[in-house]
Amino acid sequence: MSKKVFIDPGHGGSDSGAVGVNNLLEKDINLQVAKKAESLLKKQGVEVKLSRESDVYLSLDARTTMANNWKADCFVSIHCNAFDGTAKGIETYSYQSNTSDLAKKVHTQVLNTKAYTLNRGLKTASFYILKYTTMRACLMEMAFIDNVEDSKILTQRQDDLALGIAKGVCDYLGIEYKPDTETPPVNPPVVDSDTFYRVVCGSFNSKVYAEERLEELKKLGFDDAFITVFQKGSN
Repeated sequence: MSKKVFIDPGHGGSDSGAVGVNNLLEKDINLQVAKKAESLLKKQGVEVKLSRESDVYLSLDARTTMANNWKADCFVSIHCNAFDGTAKGIETYSYQSNTSDLAKKVHTQVLNTKAYTLNRGLKTASFYILKYTTMRACLMEMAFIDNVEDSKILTQRQDDLALGIAKGVCDYLGIEYKPDTETPPVNPPVVDSDTFYRVVCGSFNSKVYAEERLEELKKLGFDDAFITVFQKGSN
């Protein structure tokens, strides 16, 4: 029988959670990372259930009851932190120190991705979802959504965050994580050698943000990236 993992994207619906840089909403980031982790775990043969698959409100009791009734083997709640705009880093909670094995494995694997800014460590708390779940549970605060550096991690390193979560869960369940070995698609043939297609990777009404994106692209090896300027309403 396959293992069952319950993933809880925190907040949702009328409860946006923390509001971050450029009005980023915690509820959206939580769901995006949760869905990516779900996909990775399913590829490992693990059954996965999300507390929510869309932008809806759920009480804490509804989340724990759903997981308990489903008889999940473990429960991972995904959140973003917020404080004063300067705090940053990742921290993971368990209910008590003697139930921190899941939290430790998930925390360690996310750190291993190098997507984090600062290791804030393992912590304990009497959060409702940690206290009232009948299986091993942890709550991860992936980064501070109101910190400029951390907000970039939450938007640009979601695949890494999800991978760390999936690997940590597999470690806890005793499952060997097997990387995706799908054959990459073959480059399509050139149909018209005189036709070229320009790839646009974002439009900004702030020169600062545009220059930051250009710098990020060049760091990734896209040396031919450049900025063009156009007025609203022009072609």
